[in-house]
Amino acid sequence: MNDSMEIDEVDSSILRLLRENARMSFTEMARRSGISDATIQNRLKRMRERGVVERFTVMANPEATGYTVTAIMLLQTDSEKHDDAKQALSVLPEVSEVYSVLGEYDLFIKVWAKSLEELNRTINDDIRSVDGVEDLLEIVAVERVKEEAPPV
Repeated sequence: MNDSMEIDEVDSSILRLLRENARMSFTEMARRSGISDATIQNRLKRMRERGVVERFTVMANPEATGYTVTAIMLLQTDSEKHDDAKQALSVLPEVSEVYSVLGEYDLFIKVWAKSLEELNRTINDDIRSVDGVEDLLEIVAVERVKEEAPPV
């Protein structure tokens, strides 16, 4: 975020509606929230300019697109190669999230695959071959219970 900005209840209401449906019209948001569409438009413009709203996006159902396997991985990296390793992992198409973390492990990543065989190939051919990755712990998810952006 460029400038710090307080998020008030009006901004939070707008963000909640957009989180529910990023294609919702200003008129529909006004009807559902009781906030005028001009206020919604101005507030949204300001939140975009200040970096509160980074982008509008679609969340596809992973199963519908063939990605039936989700894995969470904790990685240990060589401290001198940590930055290069996290950059290399972040460009792999199967990796949807990369976080630097504190504790026994250095990185937390989320990986999608269409099968266990594809996940195995991604781990062995792509992730383990990243320079600086020393060790990893794989956790394969068996059920997606909840997955969404943080609350506003």
